[in-house]
Amino acid sequence: MNYRDKLITCPECGKQYVFTVEKQRQMADRGLEVVPPDLCGSCTQATLYDGQLHGQIKWFSPEKGYGFLVQEDGSELFVHRSGLAPSADGAPPALAEGQEVLYEVAETPKGPQAVQVTPYP
Repeated sequence: MNYRDKLITCPECGKQYVFTVEKQRQMADRGLEVVPPDLCGSCTQATLYDGQLHGQIKWFSPEKGYGFLVQEDGSELFVHRSGLAPSADGAPPALAEGQEVLYEVAETPKGPQAVQVTPYP
């Protein structure tokens, strides 16, 4: 079968995303019907994690108070200490490289930033 990248618009958020040849082949190899996902990756994640997104800490410096996380789509997102959700004892969570987190995205004057960042699970 001939596969081609397809530009799809997410009905939930309106963002456009690419249904790649690689993803189509993976679906065919698993014996699945090759159809585009109903939602973009971000909206799918939000559905899976009760409205939050899932990612991994790339690095975070407590001394500097900021770092970056890697989103499920592979892109990076800025994390500032002000975006960390306090733990049960009121202290901000310690974030380690590779640690899985849940978060939300907020638009700031300097661009998108992770907020309400909490360790997962």
